[in-house]
Amino acid sequence: MFLELRKKCSKKKSFMFTKTIRRSFLKGMGVSLALPMMESIAPRAYAAGSSKAKRMAIVSVPFGMVVDKFHPKDTGENWTLSPTLAPLAELKQDFTAFSGLDHGVNGGHAANHTLLSGIKSTERAGYPDGNLTVDQRAAELVGHQTRFPSLVFWRDGMSYTRTGVRVPALEKPSDAFNLMFVNDTDEQKKFNRAAFRSSGSILDTVLEDARKLQHELSGNDRHKLEEYFDSIRETEKKIEISKGWVDKDKPRIKGQGMNSVAAGSRDDALGSNQVEIWMDLMLLALQTDSTRIVSMAANNCNWGLEGVTDSYHTLSHHGQREEVLAQLAIVEEFLMKNFARFIKRLKDIKDAEERPLLESTQVLFGSGLGSGSRHSNVDLPLILAGGGWKHGRHLDARRKQPLCNLFLSMLQRMDAEQDYFNRSSGTLTGLS
Repeated sequence: MFLELRKKCSKKKSFMFTKTIRRSFLKGMGVSLALPMMESIAPRAYAAGSSKAKRMAIVSVPFGMVVDKFHPKDTGENWTLSPTLAPLAELKQDFTAFSGLDHGVNGGHAANHTLLSGIKSTERAGYPDGNLTVDQRAAELVGHQTRFPSLVFWRDGMSYTRTGVRVPALEKPSDAFNLMFVNDTDEQKKFNRAAFRSSGSILDTVLEDARKLQHELSGNDRHKLEEYFDSIRETEKKIEISKGWVDKDKPRIKGQGMNSVAAGSRDDALGSNQVEIWMDLMLLALQTDSTRIVSMAANNCNWGLEGVTDSYHTLSHHGQREEVLAQLAIVEEFLMKNFARFIKRLKDIKDAEERPLLESTQVLFGSGLGSGSRHSNVDLPLILAGGGWKHGRHLDARRKQPLCNLFLSMLQRMDAEQDYFNRSSGTLTGLS
């Protein structure tokens, strides 16, 4: 991308473009901080290119949803939000809810990894593109335009390359943060640790460079930079709060079945800010154009939610028991509130052309399980937001179309010149 744009510029424009590439980062004390897209420091050719950017963000939950509470009862544009979707009320015109979509596979948890591909890893040899997932196909299209072709957060096992390789996930928020914002050469690792111990913040290390940059920015861009710094500072604080619990003893719980938890089961509460932090990091990845393809799969725990005593996985096997469904409702409301917050922030943040970032970002929420209680892989809970689509509707495919039809439509929206994706029979009918 750099070479192509540089060839098109005169020597003067080429110099300005090179200057802009350098000015895309703030530097100080061994730290390089990516900047959000801003018109004041982007030459016309670069800004025009960024306005055509196509992005994809995926949030997946591995244990299904209570589908009776997730799927709306009526269809079309005059539809009523279901109880689970209620936290998205003010964003109703920004997303489409789906029912009746799945891949026609079965296997319960063993088939959950098919959410983004429709193909079991054991059956990939029978398909031209193997079990390539929609996020990794999108990364093939636009990944060369950013520092990271794609990023996968928190839990792996959902994203696969064309050759069937499972894309490993960044499992710790601090690792993801450092990967995106901190230089990690061998020579600088020791220096960076010392710099953070003395400064306490990545923002403090680039403060002097940031003050110089303020003089080059328009009023809109100064506001955008302040907003971006606020996001960085907020995320740093959340990560530091999480670190504070590492060396603290956990309470000892007496009672039947508690030994495995005390011994370090994955069902341990990790803190209610875990989901929020990961979505903040997804937002920062897109806001800085560090990547245009980012996926997150929630891990199994109860996230320390008040009123929730069992893990997400355990609760998903609810068997219609009222006391378990009550806990699961808390978990699902928590997930939807954080997803709504993520969508709203994408809507509020502007790109270099002063357009909402949500317009260029297709955001998919879903699970490879429909009802965890029945270990079902049919009628999956799915939402698509943003991306320039006409939303504000509930689309019931009535299982007459495969889910891969939706993925094909999403890929074509990202300018993919293809007429199939894995199990697809065409693009998704009814999606405007």
